[in-house]
Amino acid sequence: MIKAQFESLGVYLPDRSVSTEELVGQMAQKPVFDLMSLTGIKNRRWRGEGEDSFTLAMAAARECLGKSRYRACDLDALICTSISRFKDGPVNLWMKPGMSKFLKKEMGFRPDAMGFDMTNACAGMLTGVQVLNSMIASGMVKTGMVVSGECITPIAETALKEIREPIDPQFASLTVGDSGAAVILDRAEGVDEGIEFVDFLTLADFADLCLAMPSVENPGIAMYAKSIEIHQEVIRKLPAIVLHMMHKHGFTGKDFDYVIPHQTSVRAIREALQLCAKHLDVLPEALIGLRHFGNTASTSHFVVLHDQLSQKRLKKNSKVLFLALASGIVIGFVSATIGRLEASYGYGH
Repeated sequence: MIKAQFESLGVYLPDRSVSTEELVGQMAQKPVFDLMSLTGIKNRRWRGEGEDSFTLAMAAARECLGKSRYRACDLDALICTSISRFKDGPVNLWMKPGMSKFLKKEMGFRPDAMGFDMTNACAGMLTGVQVLNSMIASGMVKTGMVVSGECITPIAETALKEIREPIDPQFASLTVGDSGAAVILDRAEGVDEGIEFVDFLTLADFADLCLAMPSVENPGIAMYAKSIEIHQEVIRKLPAIVLHMMHKHGFTGKDFDYVIPHQTSVRAIREALQLCAKHLDVLPEALIGLRHFGNTASTSHFVVLHDQLSQKRLKKNSKVLFLALASGIVIGFVSATIGRLEASYGYGH
């Protein structure tokens, strides 16, 4: 049986850091709660001049290739999973042709290499991993890259202009940060390495709880999220879904060294994981990067993983459970041993 593995990872974070205190200071209507205390977010990265979804994705892809044994021309597939689709500036929303076409050409992929775009909200990169993992396992391709450039802070700029109530559906927009992430997958080198399973569920009844669209008041993009309702529904559903996945794939919390949840708010993450703990037996150590990066949308799991790997904080041959959560509501699970990825960051073996 062919397994896929994470071969290399690249992350790009803009130089500029913007604090929650700075954002709140720009608001005409201040929130009735302490946003930093509630979310755990002190800072987030903010795009620089000339940066957009395309340039963030390109920078991450180049970083990823720099750690890889492959060149772009060796890869068989490219999947672009950005929510934001800005090219030639953060006001040009590019829909067709897909961003993957421009990325393939810029990076030097072969003309016959497969390339396409897909979006699954903040679960986008892990959904791309699911698709590429299946393509490798089936023998359709040998190697490929999943990439995302999230120039997502334009929704925060819209929120700063439009929030007028103490409780407003655009408050969640103030938690986001910009980033790019790219990961290369290839065939696993041994039975103890690589992706064990990927599984996703969509609770489509709640799709209207978070909507991104052109602002109804000003030029620009806005996100309208009923954050309390989303959290309540996830809290109700997640424990049962975790139990279902445990039975289906035969795992417990003891099987993992770490869990990387989607980065929403520290309080929400802690509450959700504690509810799951009664099923998991042992709760793996949760890796959270919200304090410094905020919610970087589809790239969030890999931004956190990159930060941990860069600082050599993980055990060798770590086994990680990636827990996806996205508007929709989408809940996903990716189980992987990442020894090869650690090696690309200089871990000794």
